[in-house]
Order: sequence, then structure tokens, then C-alpha cells
Amino acid sequence: MDGAAIEHEPFVLAADDPWLSALIGTIEEPQGRTTAELAGKLTLSWWDSHGTGPSPAELFDEMYSSTDWEHVIDDPGRSLFQRQEQRELLQLWLVSYWSRLGAIAFVPGHDDVIRPGHVSSHAGDASP
Repeated sequence: MDGAAIEHEPFVLAADDPWLSALIGTIEEPQGRTTAELAGKLTLSWWDSHGTGPSPAELFDEMYSSTDWEHVIDDPGRSLFQRQEQRELLQLWLVSYWSRLGAIAFVPGHDDVIRPGHVSSHAGDASP
């Protein structure tokens, strides 16, 4: 190659989906790690207060002031039932993502409550 600049097309989603956009916006760095750390801190606080961890629904109620996701995310093309299914999928994906980062511990289909993971003392720390 002669060193000429290679041009890349920008990343474009194949479909415009409001729920996928919300998911990407929630995990997009650097905010994604900060959100995961908040989930870990809230889980630890919940555990200290209640002697057990929160359910995924309880954690989301603690994390987000508006829990009416079906109305917050503008998606007129889906029925309320479909929007509720999308919310459940979004929340399961976020819990799995936060678990993968180590901020919380939860195995879907096995665990009933979320357990604390490790909570980083450095918001900019690159390690999971």
C-alpha cells in the first residue's frame, strides 16, 4: 500500500429502531461504564439496606426516575404489548452488560436478585 488514506463509511444502523437507539445511548462510552458503576453502587446500597439484592425491576426503578419506558421511548409503530416486550429485552440486555463489566452479578434464568459486583473507585479506570 502506498500510504494513501483509507476512507471508511460511517457506521449506519440497518434499521431505525427507537429501542436499539436507547440501548446504544445507555452503553455508549464513556457513559456506559459510569452507568454500570452506578448500578453496582445502587445494588450494594440496596443489599446493605434490605439484606438482599434488588430484582432487575427494582434496580431499574432505583436507577431511572422515569420507569414508564413504554411512553418515554417514542415508538408509535408498536403496540403497548410489543413496547413492554422491548422494555424487558432492553433491561435484560443492560443487566447482562453490567454483569459482563463486573459491576453487578446476575445470571438470567437462575438468579432472583442482583448481587453486587466490584465497584471501581476510579470512574476513568479502563479495567472492567
